[in-house]
Amino acid sequence: MRWSCLIIASMLSPLTPIVAFSSSSLIPTSRSEDDGCFQLGMSMKKQCQRHPNSNSDQYNQKRRAILSTISSALFLPISSNAVDDYFDDVTPMNELTKQLRTSVVRGAQIIDKIDGKWERFSDDLHLGKERNKPKVDGEFDGETKRFVKSTSDVGAFDETFAFAMLEECDKAFISCFNARQEQSTLTKEKLLSEINNTMRLVRKSFFPSSKETPTKEQEYNFECYSHFRVYNEMLVQQKVAFPPFQKQFQSIVGRSILQLAQKSLVLSALNDQLQNAIASTDIVAQFLLSKGIITSWERSIPSDDDVEEFSTSTSSSTETFYVSSDVKYTLALNGDITLNSQLLLQELGYRLYPSFGRWLLQQCLFQCFPDRGVGEKSSGRGEDVTVVIDDYYMDTSYNSNPDLFEVKQVLLNIVIQRD
Repeated sequence: MRWSCLIIASMLSPLTPIVAFSSSSLIPTSRSEDDGCFQLGMSMKKQCQRHPNSNSDQYNQKRRAILSTISSALFLPISSNAVDDYFDDVTPMNELTKQLRTSVVRGAQIIDKIDGKWERFSDDLHLGKERNKPKVDGEFDGETKRFVKSTSDVGAFDETFAFAMLEECDKAFISCFNARQEQSTLTKEKLLSEINNTMRLVRKSFFPSSKETPTKEQEYNFECYSHFRVYNEMLVQQKVAFPPFQKQFQSIVGRSILQLAQKSLVLSALNDQLQNAIASTDIVAQFLLSKGIITSWERSIPSDDDVEEFSTSTSSSTETFYVSSDVKYTLALNGDITLNSQLLLQELGYRLYPSFGRWLLQQCLFQCFPDRGVGEKSSGRGEDVTVVIDDYYMDTSYNSNPDLFEVKQVLLNIVIQRD
């Protein structure tokens, strides 16, 4: 059996260059069981002689001398014990392997620290302008990513509508919670009592110690935090199965918010259902902006190829069938007034948090595909349309220092899939 040896020039410093020798430099080859002879490949063949006894002192001295010469020439510290272990047991030298790995890891750590310091230094001097240029849409087309942005100013904060959404959350929570409790029943009075107690306990820690009076938006954010913190605590105490509860709760709240917004939220009525869904996304974002829930929004334009593939059908003589396809785009909600409460709740390990924009948008997109059945087989069409929305928290200003990271945007990643 043959091994190719990788020799490290120096292990004294993690930044010392690594010198790799080809198999012609040093190759331990097969060991004869009869005479215990070793052959050193290529350049060492002339120095190797056959010995009648592999355990003889003369042979061991020559063997150590050969390896000591190689080690000295390469500045590689190899102990005689390691040499004996290698040749006697025919196994890799553990000490050498350990030193090699340690050296590589330390070198990578030092290089990473140096790179991080240089990046921060360049950011402080505003040298990294290339990073802030518009990113390309995907890795293959190389086209600049296209967006549709809000053009109107943010509307005044609508307290009536905002607290109506929060009240719908209370109703939905009580309904979903009691549906999973056989013995105890949660009433509205008990829930509000728990919420008021929580507000008294956490108010001082929630608001910074300053003499400024909190704004209406900040007060509403605190109300949302208190309500949803109580929701999560009750779910944990009663050991409620969370995934089915979350799905039902978000569906009920989304439909309730949509009903509240029916008077001022007029969805698109285009014939093409996909284009109708994309246009409705802008309408929902603009509605949130008019109510003062967000300060601005920005939607990416999906790929033309994805839209065409989603909308294209192939007819046969007997039936119409469709190819499975996805349409992906994003909606950025800037300055969400509940952003702080969302982050605090998730930092506490809770998974139920106020995401009114996502819930409302999801219900609106469901209504854009009425004849295809979202989540179930549609009659006559033989296909499903699935709408999946995930939220991410973004800092719109790039900075290499993680301590300066500040969430300013909720990014909704929207995937409309046709099966």
